Amino acid sequence: MYLNSARLLHLSKYILATGMLLSKRIFANLGFLLQIAGLLTIVPISIGLYFSETQAITALFIACVSFLASGFLLNALCEKKDLNFKSSNLLFLAAFVIVPLIGSLPYIYTDPFRSANVLDRFTNSYFESVSGFTTTGFSFITNPDTLPISLLVYRSLTELMGGVGIVFLLLAFFQSRKSLNNLSNSLGIEKVNVNLKKTYLSVLGIYGVYILAFMGIFVALGFTNIVNTGTFVIDTITGGFSPTNVQFQQYLSFVPKILITVLMLLGSLNFAFSYNLFAGKPRKAISLEILIFLLLILIGSVLVSFSANIGPLDSLFHVVSMSSATGFNYIPIASFGSTALSILTVLMLIGGCTFSMSGGIRVSRIITFGKSVRENVTALLVKEHAIAMPRKNGNGNGNGDVQFLSAGVSILLFISTLAIFAVIFTTIGVSFTDAIFEVGSALTTNGISMGATTLTMGIGYKWLMISAMTIGRVEVLSIIVALVSLRKE
Repeated sequence: MYLNSARLLHLSKYILATGMLLSKRIFANLGFLLQIAGLLTIVPISIGLYFSETQAITALFIACVSFLASGFLLNALCEKKDLNFKSSNLLFLAAFVIVPLIGSLPYIYTDPFRSANVLDRFTNSYFESVSGFTTTGFSFITNPDTLPISLLVYRSLTELMGGVGIVFLLLAFFQSRKSLNNLSNSLGIEKVNVNLKKTYLSVLGIYGVYILAFMGIFVALGFTNIVNTGTFVIDTITGGFSPTNVQFQQYLSFVPKILITVLMLLGSLNFAFSYNLFAGKPRKAISLEILIFLLLILIGSVLVSFSANIGPLDSLFHVVSMSSATGFNYIPIASFGSTALSILTVLMLIGGCTFSMSGGIRVSRIITFGKSVRENVTALLVKEHAIAMPRKNGNGNGNGDVQFLSAGVSILLFISTLAIFAVIFTTIGVSFTDAIFEVGSALTTNGISMGATTLTMGIGYKWLMISAMTIGRVEVLSIIVALVSLRKE
């Protein structure tokens, strides 16, 4: 059916009005994010200048200028406004769509994929960029060692920007107290300090200390290539791109393997744990969520060790890798056997703690949902509690029921998205079980593959996985809130 002129005029007015409303709250803040990304891109450009990597410098310079120019333009044309809860979700979604879009320019320019046509080149580049900014770690670059050093640094930098960088810099420097509270709620961030800006700056500081400390330890152990060691440490704590098999082999002796396991674990524990450790409050650092998460890792490691007939350390390494969404493996995943693979898949889907580098459903949501089920069962069994009073959360306010509902809805949406995407992915020619693992790896920002997610798969499947990685980073409920707010605006 064709649109008549009246409908076209109405649609145009709606789009224009929506854009104007969005610009008040979204575009100016998005402009700051783009400027920050542009400034951070100067780091790999400087490294490229040092190593005289002409083509890579040109590609990175184009990205840097694009980030800065679009950011300044948005700031110049749009008035900065405070964010409410809905617009915070919309900003978060926009950030993980637009920032990777501009961030794909170095890949488009250099085309390390040797793409067949322009559409394939753009798709491969955007896939690689989204994988980096969402800290998933899927890669179509079969041999990263052949990349210029500056591009290797840029890849790791995108993980750092997406994991703890651009959003938290925006929070720390450019938001009012009211906006901070709303944006914190939309990101699911736990307040560990009464001063939210101090909390966000602490995030950057503490993860920076982790990165520098582990770099120093690895250098002391003989890994003297600073660039490779630095990118490897960033990849490990953010759960991003995996090193090549040749590079990874040098880290598989006993001590480096232990260090990698610890670093993966630190990336998957909630930030409150690290904050309280640095604040000298070790007892406060251990929460119920962390205890259950560690218990899951312990039980999973024992079960995988026996079912796959591998050593305890090998089992622990792969269990932590799957739970933390790091996606490192030196034993082929397909060789674990059906029982061990099922255990690893469940752990991957559960994921790590909230306010951490890991993805998945998150342990805290399962705890909250479990409490909800227990209280409702108790209410049914105990007659006088059949009509229950509104539940309170730990702060004593009446938001307990909202938290229980949010946890239940989030889990349901995650499972539904996984099932739908997996059914679609089976049309590539893999079993439903393998599709669950492959799509689950994208939704949990894990990035480990059984071999189905490759450069040669169809463009439609690449965009399916791009969508899954973005949904996994932003989360389904936040996307729904963002899209509903966009429609209502």
